[in-house]
Amino acid sequence: MPFPTWQNSTADEARFLRTVLDHVSDCLVAVDTEGRVVLINRPYCKLLGGEEEDFIGRKITDVVSHETRLHLVARGESAVVGFPLNVRGHRLITKQVPVLQDGEIVGALGLALFSDFEALRRTYSKLSNNELAINNAKTPWIARHSIDDIIGRGVIMDKMREDIRAAAATALPVLIEGETGTGKELAAQAIHRLSDRARGPFVWMNCASIPQELIEAELFGYEGGAFTGARSRGKPGKFELAKGGTLFLDEIGDMPLSLQSNLLRALQGNEIVRVGGLSPIQIDTRIICATNRSLQSMVADRQFRKDLFYRLDVLRITTPPLRKRADKAELIERILPRLAASSGLSLRKLPPSKMKMLLAHDWPGNVRELESALSRFLVDGSIDFATRDIKDELSENAGSQTAKLKNRLRSEKSQAIQEALVKAGFDKALAATMLGISRAQLYRELTRHDIFTGDTTSKRTQRIKKSG
Repeated sequence: MPFPTWQNSTADEARFLRTVLDHVSDCLVAVDTEGRVVLINRPYCKLLGGEEEDFIGRKITDVVSHETRLHLVARGESAVVGFPLNVRGHRLITKQVPVLQDGEIVGALGLALFSDFEALRRTYSKLSNNELAINNAKTPWIARHSIDDIIGRGVIMDKMREDIRAAAATALPVLIEGETGTGKELAAQAIHRLSDRARGPFVWMNCASIPQELIEAELFGYEGGAFTGARSRGKPGKFELAKGGTLFLDEIGDMPLSLQSNLLRALQGNEIVRVGGLSPIQIDTRIICATNRSLQSMVADRQFRKDLFYRLDVLRITTPPLRKRADKAELIERILPRLAASSGLSLRKLPPSKMKMLLAHDWPGNVRELESALSRFLVDGSIDFATRDIKDELSENAGSQTAKLKNRLRSEKSQAIQEALVKAGFDKALAATMLGISRAQLYRELTRHDIFTGDTTSKRTQRIKKSG
């Protein structure tokens, strides 16, 4: 027996039902006995970052989450109430019940009991048994992504998910290898969320973004007065903040050789000593590291300690580059509505000619570059890889370029940044997204290249006014 829908109702009845469904505050979705979406309301579409036609007819596990039991309820399993579900980084409390017609199950209805996510977070903070994040006294160190946020199909991606699940079942160190932009931190967060430490904090540190002289204090903490500028009461390091949870060290290959022995000692003895401290502090954290460099080659070149490498390289996961993935079209179709929803831009339809361009590109910047290109497409409808290529050439090849080529590339980079600012209407957050860099990095580039930002308070604008 088919699922009852308003297609069989009169026009007035259908219009009334559609209005009611779209204006309730909760997310609502219904599936038939095959687990395919037959009805979804506007709040749920908004949360998922698409329109109704993007989801109708698709498997509910592909649309919402592999954690859902809605398709099982539609086949006769018991209804569930108060079931926690992660959807696009939001934790929902759901009710999933069968739909009956003439005593026969014809599908199932799923209702998110909370769609006010701030209220949901406040409620979850009181429910320790369901809490998957821990709040530090000042800063919440939370893994916001789960394995369901890893988009993609095929042998390579299935293997990566299997490796993530296997790693989550142990407390052993994990080394994640992959090119820039392939989702190494996403994999690390997925491991944490699946592990028995999921209720603990997920603390991260990028070893390449912190000045070498500060890495030791950031990682191990310091006592009051340990150095000039230190807080009088001292400060806990990342190891202490990660107590009971996971410490993710990104770009571990950039860890100074002089500090690698300290890290090895901490991992072997499960204790640290703060900078300027006298007594050891016991630590309880799981270590996950990531790198876009070959640590084996660094060991051979004596740039990375062999004993530390063996300590970290217990379980290894590889995040595949985009050029080796066969699911790029699906990836683009999933990312585009999410980017539109997060940036407040209208969702554009991607023409076949532009999709062909995207599929033909080799994506040296991987998913991060793809998101950058799609963000520019949402702004002005163009597909342009120029700014991406400039940034890659600067970051990867600058060390071997002649001074003349460096100057030319700097000029082109400045031009690319200015072009992104204009296209983004001088919205710096959007411009940074278009360029595939962080907002902090964009600010550094604006200062370095003395670029006009449209801000009337900027020093350059003031100089222009004075000279005018």
